[in-house]
Amino acid sequence: MANDAFMKPEVPDAFRDLMKVSIEQAKRAFDTFAATSERTWKTFETSSQTASSGLRSLNEKIAEITRNNAEANFNLAMKLTESKDVSQAMELQTEHARKQMESFVHQLEEIRDLATQVIQDSTPTGMPGAGKP
Repeated sequence: MANDAFMKPEVPDAFRDLMKVSIEQAKRAFDTFAATSERTWKTFETSSQTASSGLRSLNEKIAEITRNNAEANFNLAMKLTESKDVSQAMELQTEHARKQMESFVHQLEEIRDLATQVIQDSTPTGMPGAGKP
């Protein structure tokens, strides 16, 4: 019996509750930061005549990706607080890492495509090398 407790240590309820509170506070702080950043960028966009729609789209995509990744990480953290043992926590972490790597590849492709479009849109067609990759 003692060996079972050693081999499969449980996370105390009080510790899981403390983790939940900390995660919720961190999420609220992140949400506030993200909202402030978005308001600041929108202020810049409306006050700058040179802000192009391409750069605006790229910034919006980066903000969306950041929000989605943060949300996925906060969701994982909350799931981890429900873990009864280390084995279950490791399974959750492994699955999360796999999903995030798949997402990361897709996100990089989206940013690459948008950045390429911004560069193409901003390159004058009459310039040598314009339109060439």
